[in-house]
Amino acid sequence: MTIKVMCDKLCMVENYKNNLPKPVFIQGEKNSRLALYRYANPLNGYPPVILTHGTFSNALICMELAAFLNTAGFDCWIYEWSGHGLSEYGELYPDAEDFALHDVPAVIEKVLTETASKACIWVAHSGGGFLPLIYMARNPHLQHEIQAITAMGSQTTGAGGTWIGKLMTMAVPVVIRMLGRVPGPLYGLGPEDEVSGFLEQWCRWNRSGKWVGKDGFDYDKAMKDIHIPAFFIAGANDLIAPSDGCHRMFHSLGSTQKKYALCSKANGYLEDYNHPRLIASQNAKVEVWPMILEFIRSVAV
Repeated sequence: MTIKVMCDKLCMVENYKNNLPKPVFIQGEKNSRLALYRYANPLNGYPPVILTHGTFSNALICMELAAFLNTAGFDCWIYEWSGHGLSEYGELYPDAEDFALHDVPAVIEKVLTETASKACIWVAHSGGGFLPLIYMARNPHLQHEIQAITAMGSQTTGAGGTWIGKLMTMAVPVVIRMLGRVPGPLYGLGPEDEVSGFLEQWCRWNRSGKWVGKDGFDYDKAMKDIHIPAFFIAGANDLIAPSDGCHRMFHSLGSTQKKYALCSKANGYLEDYNHPRLIASQNAKVEVWPMILEFIRSVAV
């Protein structure tokens, strides 16, 4: 570990101490360790809310939204992916399916046990929004564990639809093979490097337009068996999660109680939102977060 990496790690730990609740750690696959940050509100009568992030990110991007929902009466837990923030990979370098099929059920079990609840509400940005969909697609008999889902900028097949997106989905795997990771801070993509197989899998899905697992499992087709309430939010200027990809995922769900919002000036919003600003911006606080609160209140009964 270089001196710079050590200094960056120490700065991150100090930043976490100043901004996040003390983490609760749970053991994951292959000695990985997952950090959960609880904004407690145990006597509210609502299901607990699990918030999570996407690639190149960590718990910090969720903290203000978690505090907002907590102030509104919800018991909130931020799930930090293994290898991000204070969570650790161990010997696990997962792809999206590994996160979804190993980490997601472990997190749900911990939160439901600690809160003595039967179900949670999932609120997530980017890749964090489709992880529980992978889990439920493979385990439709367990979808009762998630009472509802809100996904901001979440999609798996739409980013390769433009020449910029196609180039991105071709370039990322090359960078991973050359450097062993994609340096998030260096490329201005976020505070975290990505060294897992998540990005290669995501790029393949978006390049091909097919959401298919390593074993050939067809997630697009399996979405019709997911029936929980869902709210999908897309940004009009989001190159990572183009609105067409978000709407395709939304449309494929079997849910009868579902809604979709495209945040654009043409639709009356304050801006044409890009990927990070959907969750972390002053305008999002004004008009996106209240929509999320309204939705989860409506399904929390």
